[in-house]
Amino acid sequence: MKLKKYRLENDLTQEQVAKANGITRFTYSNYESEKTQPDYETLIKLADYFHTTTDNLLGHEVPYLLDKSSLSARQRELAELLPDMSDRVCEKAIAYIYGLIEGEQDKNETIEKMKTRFK
Repeated sequence: MKLKKYRLENDLTQEQVAKANGITRFTYSNYESEKTQPDYETLIKLADYFHTTTDNLLGHEVPYLLDKSSLSARQRELAELLPDMSDRVCEKAIAYIYGLIEGEQDKNETIEKMKTRFK
């Protein structure tokens, strides 16, 4: 289990993690040293606490997963195209998107400058 890795990455003590998850430091320490295993509910709490998955805590690395529920329909449509794109197409798409973002920022800056000029 990768509890210690996640705890250290977040600069936390065993006591802090244990308290936040409603267990004793001794119990948490045993989880970290793999002397005992957390029950299913505690494992879920710990995964939520560290903002990861239970798979990752258990050592089964899961590639980055995109939470599509927070995306608009158009953003989901774009995300669904990614697996079919070659690296070359991805490079072009990224450059194009950066250009769009920068253009939008430039447009907004120009509008703000014009507003202040004609006040």
